[in-house]
Amino acid sequence: MRYPAPKQPLRSVIFASFIAAATLLRAEPVDEYVRSQLTARHIPGASLAVVKDGRIVKSAGYGVASLELSAPADENTVYEIGSISKQFAANAILLLVEDGKLRLDEPISKFLPPTPPSWTPITIRHVLAHTAGLADFDTGGIGFSYRREYTPEEFIELLGRQPPDFRPGDNWKYSNAFPLLGIVVERVAGMPYVDFVRARIFAPLGLASARFKTAGEVVPHRADGYLLKDGQYVRGEAARPAIIAANGGVMMNVVDFARWDIAITQGRLLRPESMKLMTEPVRLNDGRTVAHGLGWFLDTFNGHRFGAHWGTTVAGYSAVIRRYVDDNVTVIMLANVDEGGGLAVDAMSRRIADMYVPGTDIHGLQPKTDPAPAESERLRKQLGDKLPPAATLEFLGEEAVGAGHFNLNPAVVRVKRYRARTPEGLKYVTLRLSREERLLGVLIED
Repeated sequence: MRYPAPKQPLRSVIFASFIAAATLLRAEPVDEYVRSQLTARHIPGASLAVVKDGRIVKSAGYGVASLELSAPADENTVYEIGSISKQFAANAILLLVEDGKLRLDEPISKFLPPTPPSWTPITIRHVLAHTAGLADFDTGGIGFSYRREYTPEEFIELLGRQPPDFRPGDNWKYSNAFPLLGIVVERVAGMPYVDFVRARIFAPLGLASARFKTAGEVVPHRADGYLLKDGQYVRGEAARPAIIAANGGVMMNVVDFARWDIAITQGRLLRPESMKLMTEPVRLNDGRTVAHGLGWFLDTFNGHRFGAHWGTTVAGYSAVIRRYVDDNVTVIMLANVDEGGGLAVDAMSRRIADMYVPGTDIHGLQPKTDPAPAESERLRKQLGDKLPPAATLEFLGEEAVGAGHFNLNPAVVRVKRYRARTPEGLKYVTLRLSREERLLGVLIED
């Protein structure tokens, strides 16, 4: 079934089932913002949770969970969370470490069926930290199919067709090799990976909506997933091989997602030493660090440290979690469309975070006196046609790039931010600079 994504306001399609009731209430700024973005970005439905100081202070749904039924999305709506499932795989591995059943620096081949010789130096830590050099299972034309099941031996043989991109620990590259960790958990725990996660994570924390996608299962409150293709909504891929559960198989609602965040932050799931391992930058063989922990991206914006992860699925879902560690605020957003890598929910989560912690998004920064106007003018000229000739730059601030920033180019040492006034409206500009003040990266946002 195909549904058009209207060029006209989407309210008639998305909000028909509840717009009348919604207008009776005074909407909060967050609600007004999310509803406007669902319309502008053609997102059928989304759910939001905000955690502050260990409490859920906001949980809500917007739009519809099903275009066919016009069923409204709410805080109980269940979505696939895609690659954020990797965090639960990391939790599972660390629980086994705490049990004394494995060590992070053991070769992963010790716990797997026969593996290619090139995998011999790869450790469990390498896979968790994306420093193993392994390729993705669904790239490279190796023949992976979402519509069949794989034994561990078949999956390893398939993945092993692609040689590693680099020697383990030499570099960092995001990889969907986490199904290997699911196999490790099964071999060490003596039970299926999904049963271990249910028994050690979902059940103890009371995450009633949390589950793994299983073909044919009826899931209460599940949102339908959609893709946007050529301006129309289409159904996503319904099938999901069980082998990739550790990589992207988790489903849940935002309230249970927030409960997991509270539990793990308060130390009710993992010991402090395990959380430290999960949330500290990984060190490469040459001594460099990359701001990525074990299943967890690390970064800093305007002095605010945060951890984050994103997820999308071929079934038509997108998700994001942002935990601002010093501000004790977490923003979680789940949506039932993959509009292109989850960029929409990520942008929305940043703006929402800024509403709770001002200064955590470029759109919330205010212009200030430029300490180096000559440099700004020089950089403006280097941007060339990236901005209209009539655009003027307003200085928003700068910060040095250090170990707490997610940065794969060691030549980048500084970030400068501007607001540009253009005939088409405001643009927000982020510039990445070298020590010699060379322009190494440009990001321009509406």
